[in-house]
Amino acid sequence: MTSELTQKMAKIISQNILTPVIYMLENDDVVDFICFCDRNITMQEIYNVEQIIKTETGKTAEIIDIREFGESERLEVINHATLIHSEHPMIEKIFTQSMLEDFKIAMQERQDVLER
Repeated sequence: MTSELTQKMAKIISQNILTPVIYMLENDDVVDFICFCDRNITMQEIYNVEQIIKTETGKTAEIIDIREFGESERLEVINHATLIHSEHPMIEKIFTQSMLEDFKIAMQERQDVLER
C-alpha cells in the first residue's frame, strides 16, 4: 500500500473510531489495523469502517483492539507493525511504555508461579 493510501486509511479510522494510535500489518490480501479503541465503539461501527477500507484498497480490512492480544503479542505488534497514526509523539511513547510494563508484570507473575 502506498504511503498516501496508508495515511488516507489512518484518517478514515481515526475519524470514525476514537483511538490515539493505529498500527498496520499488511499481508497479501488482508490488512490488519491494530488500535486502542474507545470502548463505546460498537462492532457495527468497526464493521462499517472495515467495509470503507475494503472499498478503498480492494483488500480485506480487520480492525482489532490491541487489548484483545496477550502481552507478548502486543510487543510483537509494537515491534513489527507499522505505526501509521499517533495523536502525538508522546502518546506513542506512553503507549509503548505501558505495553512494556504490562509484559514485565506478566513475566513477573509467571516467574512467581514457577517459583511456587
